[in-house]
Amino acid sequence: MTDTIQTQNPAEKNEVQASFPARVVAEGDVVTGRVVKITGNVAFIDYGAASEGYIELSEFKDASGALTLAEGDEIEAAVVETRGAIRLSAKKIKTNQVLETIKAAFEAGEPVQGEVVNVNKGGFEVRIQGHRAFCPASQFAERFVRDTKGVVGKTYDFRIIEFGDGKSIVVSRKVLLEAAREERQGAISEAVSVGERRQGTVTRLAEFGAFVDLGGGLEGLIHISEISHERINHPKERLSVGDAIEVKVVRVEAERERVALSIKALEDDPWSTFAKSLKRGQRLSGKVERLQPFGAFVNIAPGIDGLLHVSAITRERRIEHPKEVLEVGQEIEVIVDRVEMDKKRIGLMSVEVGEQRAPAPSSAGVKVGELVKGTVSRVEGYGVFLEIAPRVVGLIPNGEMGTERGANHAQLFPVGTELEVKVIDIDTQRNRIRLSRKALKYHAEEEAFSEYRKQQRDTNQSMGTFGDLLKNFLTPD
Repeated sequence: MTDTIQTQNPAEKNEVQASFPARVVAEGDVVTGRVVKITGNVAFIDYGAASEGYIELSEFKDASGALTLAEGDEIEAAVVETRGAIRLSAKKIKTNQVLETIKAAFEAGEPVQGEVVNVNKGGFEVRIQGHRAFCPASQFAERFVRDTKGVVGKTYDFRIIEFGDGKSIVVSRKVLLEAAREERQGAISEAVSVGERRQGTVTRLAEFGAFVDLGGGLEGLIHISEISHERINHPKERLSVGDAIEVKVVRVEAERERVALSIKALEDDPWSTFAKSLKRGQRLSGKVERLQPFGAFVNIAPGIDGLLHVSAITRERRIEHPKEVLEVGQEIEVIVDRVEMDKKRIGLMSVEVGEQRAPAPSSAGVKVGELVKGTVSRVEGYGVFLEIAPRVVGLIPNGEMGTERGANHAQLFPVGTELEVKVIDIDTQRNRIRLSRKALKYHAEEEAFSEYRKQQRDTNQSMGTFGDLLKNFLTPD
């Protein structure tokens, strides 16, 4: 059976049109119609008006270019032009729907996803579901982004801060990052507090410490100095990724999103126990661990180092760096000079320096005001050291040498030179004796004056003037 197409005669058509008032549309209206004809690059759509509208076929091609529209299909489209023929667009209606979704997100303050597609002057071009938006450079991150090209092609969450009419959308990623950071800071403050003992799992190791998962998305750091009481060079010497450990919270910096942890805080401090047993002047054996310009660190017990200051290494000569006389790994004998419990420091000195600084033996009988003789043992820029008895060394400061200003004492008084000096001060706390050559010039006068005063006290008779007495006192028999 052959289908026949009955053509409506003009009279009947006019009658139908008269019975249905023509539909009038305006730009932006949404209509539903049926494809009645496809020709060239357009399709004609009957949407119930006096004449059909048309729509471009480019809107209905897939990625391969194949047409996805056929005659008889029903479509929904928006009116985009009414001058002359009615132009429709299905894409426009989708665009309007997307804009409504974006507008709703703007009004609700909800984040939207956008792809950075280009870098513009002052910011980034972002596509949100096909719509163009602009993100100022100052609103992209909390810190300045140096590698702007590195973010092109990546998708991020943004918050719409300006919508306008949908043609000038401005977005910000920074406000979301700041809000997330504040939320994390609040969570850290609530989740952990200083002094807590927590169970955790080591997640990764770095040269400066170990990161530990404390659960609930909270991570903390054990600095390398807090892993063990003993000195270690890398956390891997004590820990491995995946280790289940117990830690103590020693510091919480919510504003910086940092939680500082410690393992050694849970253990007894061997330093304090050992340091309490030390006494000044105690002799110890140790191994040189590290050399610094200011001194050498000497390991004197497991995990415990003392500092041998550069000035306490040798008394033979002045050195600028410990490496001149010591090397790492060398076994040496040292003497405890001081213990500072509050600063956790142990000061050391070499045996030879310790002997030099040892208190003067009582048999030496050294007293302030006494004249003594000794041998030059060392010359420094600030004075001359004089050995006045076995293990008894005093210092003649430059100002007490009785020489001209700027004199070269190393040349004038080489090691081994014998000098007579006067003892002007003894510091028993620091075990130091201060001597003077200059005081010798006035010593005879002081003795004569002392004798004169004594004689005046012993007799009321006139003994002559002090000048006469001084002359007689200084004149040899």
